[in-house]
Amino acid sequence: VLPKRTTTNVVGELGAPDAPRTVLLTSHHDAAHSGLVFHPELPRSIARRFPRLLERTNTTPPTLWAAFGGPLLVGLGALLGMRRARRVGAGISAANTFALLDIGLRSVVPGANDNLSGVAALLSVARALTDEPVGGVRVILLSTGSEESFMEGMEAFGRRHFDALPRESTHVICLDTVGSPHLLLLEGEGMLGIREYPKDFLRLVRECAGGLGVFLWPNLRFRNGTDGLTALRFGFPTAMIGSVDRYRFPTNYHWPTDTPENVHYGTVADAARVSHAVIERLGR
Repeated sequence: VLPKRTTTNVVGELGAPDAPRTVLLTSHHDAAHSGLVFHPELPRSIARRFPRLLERTNTTPPTLWAAFGGPLLVGLGALLGMRRARRVGAGISAANTFALLDIGLRSVVPGANDNLSGVAALLSVARALTDEPVGGVRVILLSTGSEESFMEGMEAFGRRHFDALPRESTHVICLDTVGSPHLLLLEGEGMLGIREYPKDFLRLVRECAGGLGVFLWPNLRFRNGTDGLTALRFGFPTAMIGSVDRYRFPTNYHWPTDTPENVHYGTVADAARVSHAVIERLGR
């Protein structure tokens, strides 16, 4: 029903192909459609109204649970003869269908924070590594062309190249939406359940950030998916670096105000500095 087109991954490499370690540094250059469910005031008004709830929260809202739970309730209600469950499930499914139609009919947002900020950080690291190469590590620079469509760009890259990358000596750093006021290091993410990122690699990233004096917002998880989730699912030690505001949400997420003048460029620079420091540490 909706139009389709081919997208393109952009890949580059730095360093010796036979280096003992490999780092896959990834971002994405596509942007999302907007939608009423992404209105910036929805989560922030709740956070202001219930500050204690905000203090206890360490995950984003489970936005995709409705797509799974609605049909599940309808099916269980039909199987068990529970009319109320069928009605509730049908209502949830109808609301979710409306939300998805609204997203599909809206325009694509400018995508400055999500995720040209990640692309900018990746290019900054590439420039630094070109000017002063780091020995002992091969760096693959990847910007995927369709992360917003359930990580299809990363999935395609994985099918073609992951088998050639040894799990024991390859690390993945994902840079996604790094232009909000505060940099963060995700503890885990997932659309239904949460997959935890490896604690030893997260510890290394935090040590590198600490050495630079960069604060990483702690103990946050994402109930959705980035390209980092794909690498994690394929068995690679992975870290996902993003950013949030004081309400623990990325600024202007999937909204028309996601424009260059609303990006916090100091956070973008910090994401690049931390990534570069991790690459240097792994190259020792």
